[in-house]
Amino acid sequence: MSRKKAVAGGIGVLATALATSVLLAPSAGATATSGEGVNSAYAIAAKGLLGIDPSPYVTDEDGFAQESLAKLDVGPLAQVHVLNASAGAGQARASVADVKVGLGAGKPLLTASAIESECEGGKGTSSLAKAKLGDVTLDVKAPTNTTVAVPGLASVVLNKQVKHDDGSITVTAISIKVDNIQTLDIASVTCAPGDDDNGGGGETPTTKPTTPSTSKSSTPTSTKTSSGGGAGSGAGDKPDANGKAPRPTPVKAHLDVTG
Repeated sequence: MSRKKAVAGGIGVLATALATSVLLAPSAGATATSGEGVNSAYAIAAKGLLGIDPSPYVTDEDGFAQESLAKLDVGPLAQVHVLNASAGAGQARASVADVKVGLGAGKPLLTASAIESECEGGKGTSSLAKAKLGDVTLDVKAPTNTTVAVPGLASVVLNKQVKHDDGSITVTAISIKVDNIQTLDIASVTCAPGDDDNGGGGETPTTKPTTPSTSKSSTPTSTKTSSGGGAGSGAGDKPDANGKAPRPTPVKAHLDVTG
């Protein structure tokens, strides 16, 4: 029997176990919505011979939302713990811990102590902790859309990022495709575009510079000599009707104290 047929057979055997397992996941928020400007997140999802609705799934369509699961066990296909998803305030985040992904054929395909993705304002990142694909150690921060092939079995995309026509972005920390018969996505988030992508509306206007004041309370910036020998040109700088010297105008100053 070929390896491909063995994998398909192994996945088929898991179908009954998976159907029982997914009933343990809360149904709230399991159906994704696609409203414009909405951020969303889920920890795990699968399509193909085995299907897992995005779990736990949240959207901030009605405000900040957060959901968690302590554990999700789908037999030899995948076991994950501490599944978290949150969305709100222009951000979305999804994470899982103690990940083990297998295909019912002995050694796990993928293991990791933690997998996480997050996005904000149309930009996103993902990270892995102690992750291995077979015997290969994976980078903590993989470059965008890094593809790793497992010949004859599966292809894996790390830090998968898809930019949508409306400026929103979907970031999936790990996306696994098994011989065109099964997909598995771990830690996936979607964020609407940020304000900077919408013309920058709503910014606080910049105050226009004003001409320096020449009021009496201001300290003069220049001195003009008049015919009367006084400083400035104000009425208080001229002799009075009896020829007496004008009353001096006080000018604030600071003198250093010495000695």
